[in-house]
Amino acid sequence: MKHETALPDVGALSRWMRTWVTPEGAINGFHNHSVWGTNPFTFLDFTSGHAAFSAPAAGAWAQALARDPDERALALLRSVLRHQATRVQSDGQFRHIGFQVGESATSGLIHNAVGALGLLLALDHARHLLPEEEVADALRAVRRNLDACRIYGGGRPGRTGTCNQEYARVWVKLLYSELSDDTTFVKEIPEDLDTLIELFHHRGVPDASSSGTFRTVEDRERGGILEPAEYYGLMIVPLVLGARRYGRADFLDEARRLCRHVARSAWTDTESATRYHRYWYVKDSRAHKTDTPMLIAGMGLTLHGIETVLAEGADSELEDFVARCLATYARYQTPAGYFASASGWHNEADLAPSTAWHAHDLMFLVSRLGVTDDFWDRTFAAWDRQSVLVSDRAYWAEHGPHWCIRSPLTAGDLFIYGRKDRAVFAREFFSWTDREPLPEGLRYPEVPEFFVANDGIYRIDTSGRPTDVSVVGPVPYRGSL
Repeated sequence: MKHETALPDVGALSRWMRTWVTPEGAINGFHNHSVWGTNPFTFLDFTSGHAAFSAPAAGAWAQALARDPDERALALLRSVLRHQATRVQSDGQFRHIGFQVGESATSGLIHNAVGALGLLLALDHARHLLPEEEVADALRAVRRNLDACRIYGGGRPGRTGTCNQEYARVWVKLLYSELSDDTTFVKEIPEDLDTLIELFHHRGVPDASSSGTFRTVEDRERGGILEPAEYYGLMIVPLVLGARRYGRADFLDEARRLCRHVARSAWTDTESATRYHRYWYVKDSRAHKTDTPMLIAGMGLTLHGIETVLAEGADSELEDFVARCLATYARYQTPAGYFASASGWHNEADLAPSTAWHAHDLMFLVSRLGVTDDFWDRTFAAWDRQSVLVSDRAYWAEHGPHWCIRSPLTAGDLFIYGRKDRAVFAREFFSWTDREPLPEGLRYPEVPEFFVANDGIYRIDTSGRPTDVSVVGPVPYRGSL
């Protein structure tokens, strides 16, 4: 089925992502995981610095740069690659791999793998534009990281692994083998893919033409969840790349089945937007689907996987699904460029926009929609308007370097403040407590304030700052009181 669809503004998204990049190449952000409903604040970790899970932004900017060379963009890309390649722990794993738990976590396979993917995707698109010594540095960083991550299963998938994480490592091996002259992993890659299919794939959900993947072997054996929809790109792409490299049509068949699992499990929300399902719980012959709460920003890796499958042959069902997801992006994009994070949580998880999930979206959208002639001018343009995304229980606001997460009047106790150029944030305590006051540098000048009444959301501060107010959730915005 072919139809006209609204499209998101990729230049606006790129500009917003760029505002979080420090001169050192770190991609800062409030790292909200809107599938699990967690963020550093919920773990009492006040990190808002770089996360390796944001590294695919380098792949997006590299692809855009290859299509439209620009000196400003090249400098941006080189700084991001240098930062990701050189921030390494003493154990050889990348630093900043805690994502939604901040610096509270210093080990984990998935965020190491996605950090490596960011480096490799950038080289895949723009190697010819980079100094050769920087290409070599990036490849060495990936190889060192693969060696460091041998502590997870000896470097191979097995019964103790997590499906999406093990697939991500195989994706790294595939790209690394293509981009270097190192043949260490060439023989084991198809063996790894066969093992992953055997251990984790589950046919028949939601129908006989679809396959999901259990997160763990224990989930398969005792009953448990299939991977949430936003992770399927991590499984789909390695299968397609493996099919190409090793002439294995069965890998491509499995990739298509995974795509159908996501497309046929989707649902339509109250805004008539196509949305990813959350996950399925499967035990024996029973399968029960959960749709919400579920992310909006963060669909990009799976859509990238579907696009990779479509490159192997037309599929009208999957094409239609991608088109509908593009319309969802457009429906939930704010004027500042970022997307609503989720719906259904009725807290900050619906609102706070993680740069990591948006990096994955940028990667897909640059590939799918390309770049306009003014893409880089828009990426590096200033933005002087305040942006607010509000719901019934929380709101996100940003202006210049400042950002905050607050509750509408009497609707909660969120008083979180940060800056895009700082790696830590803080919460403000009530004046009648004996806690230290909010650091002056984090104080948000003329912070917007809202009140939620029976008939809608009202703005109650008196600032005259030019502001765009967007809403997620069922309660309408009524303007200023």
